[in-house]
Amino acid sequence: MIRVSLVDVVRLCSELVKIRSENPPGYTDEVISYLQEVCTSIGIDTQILKKGRKWNLLSKKVNNRFLLCGHVDVVPALDTSWTHPPFSGMISESSVFGRGSTDMKGGCAALLSALSQVKDGGHEPPVDVAFVCDEEGNGDFGMEYLIANGHLHPKYCLIAEPTPPLSPVIGEKGVVRLHLTFSGDPGHSSLHPVMGRSAISEALKSLTLFEEIHSLTWPENPLVHEVIQNTTDSLSTLLSISKNQAATMLSRVSYNPGIISGGERINIIAQNCEMDIDMRIPWGCDLDTLLQKVHSSLQNCVVDVIDKVGPTLSSPGKLCRLVCDGIESVHGKKALPGVTQAASDARHLREIGAEVVNYGPGDLSLLHAVNESVPVRMLHDCRDVYVHLLTHMEP
Repeated sequence: MIRVSLVDVVRLCSELVKIRSENPPGYTDEVISYLQEVCTSIGIDTQILKKGRKWNLLSKKVNNRFLLCGHVDVVPALDTSWTHPPFSGMISESSVFGRGSTDMKGGCAALLSALSQVKDGGHEPPVDVAFVCDEEGNGDFGMEYLIANGHLHPKYCLIAEPTPPLSPVIGEKGVVRLHLTFSGDPGHSSLHPVMGRSAISEALKSLTLFEEIHSLTWPENPLVHEVIQNTTDSLSTLLSISKNQAATMLSRVSYNPGIISGGERINIIAQNCEMDIDMRIPWGCDLDTLLQKVHSSLQNCVVDVIDKVGPTLSSPGKLCRLVCDGIESVHGKKALPGVTQAASDARHLREIGAEVVNYGPGDLSLLHAVNESVPVRMLHDCRDVYVHLLTHMEP
């Protein structure tokens, strides 16, 4: 049986990083098996719900009131150019290094460390736990699967996603993912650009449309305006960008041409080109209007919508107040609810009416990046915030 130190959140984070759970392929059987042993060692009974090797861990008896949650899949990492191997879980005086340390095995470790400390003190907090797969995919086998099959329907949920230390996240931008297929008129390369039409050139030209969309502004209601303002300062500091850049990131449509492939040979005018675009959608942007603009503007192109989810926002309620109280108790500074430009499992939970707050440890500048790490200080601070939350919950 694994024995977990009541305070060794750092060691637990390191051990989780060492267990590979890259998505793709998204196999989480090994890390979930380990977490089940950890939960058992601190008196938490759990069950495993799975599809193939995509496993989820959930409290055996679900109360569906307060849920503590984290995802255990991580994005891929190549060994090249990392200072320390990405799955070493190397611990220094200041940080734990490795893929998933910030996003978000550090948060999972902090949740379990806090629960062990609270339970050791004689408290039995009225919470369920869920550690899920496929967050870095579409959630089809993780949180979305658990909700759709009636396994979860919490009233409140804390997700230990990395956030600014003083800014619990209560909303996130939406997601639109497009697969674009461009067609051209092939011919000998020596004729282009006087003759023929290159599908690759058409794909590159389409980026001006997405830059135009990025320049558009959208109406903000008072709550959206407030939380964007709250987030701007912390985001600009954490990412080393200007406040104006941070505000733009949160309030406008962002886009990333993540994958492009096309052409047949170097000496042929390209007949086909495919490109995948990831867009993040701000509050006030109508998805149908946006997609209509894309469809009508792109000629010689087939537009397939891979994913479409609008932005979400939880009104600050009981859980937000509890988290803010914990932050202020630990940090001695005022906590301000904010939003994020990224997406998480929170959207699935908000769709069923839950109040969801994301709050956890991590270096936001290293999300999905080479040399990802989580500061040891943040692991300790977040654990202490969670302890405050767990000891101040109403039964």
